[in-house]
Formats: sequence, C-alpha cells, structure tokens
Amino acid sequence: MTQDARPTTHDALIAFDFETTGLYPIKDKIVEIGAVRFNAGDGTVIDTFNSFVNPGIPIPQVVINIHGITDEMVKNAPYEKDAMLSFLDYIGDAPLMAHNVSFDVGFLMAAVSIYKIKPPANLLIDSCELSRMCFKNVENHKLSTLGKSLNIEQSGYHRALADAVVVMKLYNMCLERLENKMTVQDIASRTTSGLKFSDYVFDKIELPDDKIGLKQAIDKGQSVGIKYRNNKGDESQREITPFNIYSFLGKTYVSAYCHHCSEDRQFRLDRIYEVSIK
Repeated sequence: MTQDARPTTHDALIAFDFETTGLYPIKDKIVEIGAVRFNAGDGTVIDTFNSFVNPGIPIPQVVINIHGITDEMVKNAPYEKDAMLSFLDYIGDAPLMAHNVSFDVGFLMAAVSIYKIKPPANLLIDSCELSRMCFKNVENHKLSTLGKSLNIEQSGYHRALADAVVVMKLYNMCLERLENKMTVQDIASRTTSGLKFSDYVFDKIELPDDKIGLKQAIDKGQSVGIKYRNNKGDESQREITPFNIYSFLGKTYVSAYCHHCSEDRQFRLDRIYEVSIK
C-alpha cells in the first residue's frame, strides 16, 4: 500500500476504483483499492493510495481473467475491514469520483454495513455520466473505450490505481470542454442526480408476511420458487437460491442464483408476487 499525508481542502478531488471478486456487494468482495488525489482546478496530482485486499474467499477464474489479480497476490494483503478503514482515513471528506460510481459505492457501503464502520458522507461524482455530457461521438462510454478514443495515456485497465488515474485524466479533459464553468458541486449534481451514501441500505430488511420465505431460504441455504414480473410486465416462474436482500434508492432487491438463467441475478422485491418454499 502506498499512502501520503492528505490535505483537508475541498480543492482536492479523489478519483478511485475497486477491483472485486464479482458484481454483487455483500456476496462479492473487494480485492484491490486504488485512488489518486488531485487538484480539481488544475489537475495536479497530490498523492495516491493503492492496496490489495484479502477478500477471505477464492477469486473466481472468470474474474481473474479480467483484472489479473490472483489469490496468491492478495494472500498477505490486509483483510477488507482494515483496508476499508485505511481508505476511509485517506479520503477524509474530499469529493469522490469513479466511473459508474454507484457500483463502487455499493461495495464500500456493503463493507461499512458488515463491519459496523461509520459511513462517509462525501460528495459523489460519476465520470461516466460526465463523459456523456462532454463526449457524445464515442462508440460507448466504457472507461477503456474512452481512454483509447481520447488518447488518454494509461498503464492498463481493470487495475484499481491505473483505472483511477484514467478517471482523473478524463475529468481533466471534461473540465476543459466545460471551460471551467461548473463547480465540483455542479458536476456532482449533474452526474449523480444527488446520489448519497445513505441511499444504500444493507442492514436488516423487514419483509411482508407473503415473502418471509425468502429470508428463511437465505438462513437455511435453500431454494425457493418465485413468480416474477419484469419491467416489461412479462411474468415467469423461476427457482432461485437467494443470498442477500438489500435496499437501494428506495427499492428493495433480492440477490439470488437463478436456476433458470444459471447465473446470479438481482430481483426487485415488489415484482416478486408469489414465493413458494421448496
């Protein structure tokens, strides 16, 4: 881990990135944290933070194929709680920015909930949405695509510090397009619609009586049958093995392995209209 003394000024902005064992907070874990603090006005780098994280679970090969981080690389790294405490100490109250920031914040808040850490309240910026404002003629707004399309110098992708540095450089290019007419607060409001850490709730969720079987299935590691209505109104019957229930932006979700799709899925609780215990 590398870490330097941090300033307390709000002139500083922190670009950060997490590499993880998968896509779902609570079930999956962080394996690497990278961040770069820089001056929000002129883009000058102030310091960096980089740490592997021992997730306490095996890293799936399909994920290793993406970021290249193996069990051997993280075996002597700090566990998630200690790594998160170090990261939270590093960021202080500086505004935070990530590409698709809701993903990274979900993992941060899952760790905060699991380890009973005081949650942060930093301003949040989404560099993906910022890029949509400033660069409308690119193939897509994936970080790797933007880096190549905009000729952003980088040392690689899908590694935490390298991606954080690309996010910083992307922000600086966007700021030039905006002619410095927007403040950090303006950019945060435009790119996240006021997203806050408190929008994520991973604590105990009270279920209605007709869906209590989901909680029982989680406790026992069992499967349940559900009838589900998707966002198009299509109805289907599925067998799922739920492993987590959480709330996000006012909606409650069930994380589960879907036996119909043979993969992990997220199901809106209000779209599950029948639960049958196997």
